[in-house]
Amino acid sequence: MKNSGPILFLCEAGPQTGFGHAGRCLAVASALQEKFGCESVFGFRGAAEAEERIRAAGFKTIPVTEFNEMNFGKGAAVVLDLRIDLSFSFFQRAKKAGKLLATIDDPTPNRLHCDMAFYPPVPQFHELDWTGFSGEIHRGWEFVPLRKEFRLARTTKNTNSPPRILITMGGSDPHDITSRILRALKSVSGEWQAEVVIGPMFNNLDKINQITVEHGKRIKLLYDIKDMSVPMQRCDAAIASFGMTAYELAACGVPQVLLCLSEDHALSASALQACGAAVSLGKFDRISDRELAAELQNFISSEDLRRTMATKAAGLNIGQGAINIATRIVEAV
Repeated sequence: MKNSGPILFLCEAGPQTGFGHAGRCLAVASALQEKFGCESVFGFRGAAEAEERIRAAGFKTIPVTEFNEMNFGKGAAVVLDLRIDLSFSFFQRAKKAGKLLATIDDPTPNRLHCDMAFYPPVPQFHELDWTGFSGEIHRGWEFVPLRKEFRLARTTKNTNSPPRILITMGGSDPHDITSRILRALKSVSGEWQAEVVIGPMFNNLDKINQITVEHGKRIKLLYDIKDMSVPMQRCDAAIASFGMTAYELAACGVPQVLLCLSEDHALSASALQACGAAVSLGKFDRISDRELAAELQNFISSEDLRRTMATKAAGLNIGQGAINIATRIVEAV
């Protein structure tokens, strides 16, 4: 496997798509390197900030204009994390070249042409038509690909007084949900402190800074976070945008309130809520400011609720997904 050429990952990242797709590909690529000595290369399209994060992790990137025209190289496998439909000729070329095709959390028809498909236990899976698929499906919390720091995260929480709330809305926050959360917190009574993660692709910093000043010393902004598991493990609870961040918080045993960018995200978030590990407020534009403030008041003021959610989150044992996916790929190759 070490001498068969690098595994090719195809993914996108940017202000609208976020960094989650590239992030989980990085997690699997790192696991392949760490456990099996396999090299990886990224066929990437998107924001320069996201591409730099991939390079900073030690992986080569190939800028892509059209994924259908990719040169597969010498590697034995191609891993897809895309939300665009690829052409039938793409898969014909891949099969002719003898490539193992794997895909991650894929709702597109691309999955039907793959040899392996990996999914978290979200409800959308049951709505997919698998007619014509002849590969392997791996589904469960154990196939959520998280970075190494979340494989090693401790889930026994310290209790801060006042409670420390982590606010994280992804790398770009295209709908400026961070500002809305900060405004809603103005009406939340009781003692609390908050840390706000400022992503590399935020474009609303002036507004956030102004609201932060109005809160006084209760709000701290966090910039250029190298290891997100650190602020996650030191917080008592989180308010987050659904995505890979939600799974990372669960891996750290953090109780969380989730706001979702789409109805699809809301459906996925419902799986964490059903397990008792999170409270999902649904799509961000379906909840009023008054309702949001009330939900945050209940969440922040109820230590018993947060403690129960933390226990449920830790019980999911999320964290080994990247290693599990890497192992399945290597075994198949």
